[in-house]
Amino acid sequence: MKVFDLKMGETGVITRIDLAGGVRERLSSLGIRVGERVEVISFSLLKSSVLISCSAVRVGLRKSIAKKIEVGV
Repeated sequence: MKVFDLKMGETGVITRIDLAGGVRERLSSLGIRVGERVEVISFSLLKSSVLISCSAVRVGLRKSIAKKIEVGV
């Protein structure tokens, strides 16, 4: 299951991140890493992005990035 597949208020533990380079490093610097618990706060109006909470930060992710972060419920 991907982060984007979670519903508002649902949580999951990150099991895999299928990103490389600068994007992966930026997420890691924000605390979004394998093993961290993530919660979906809300989606944008047209569901083109998602607001998540992970390790005491809130981050808005584009749909394309959120679909590359796998979680286990």
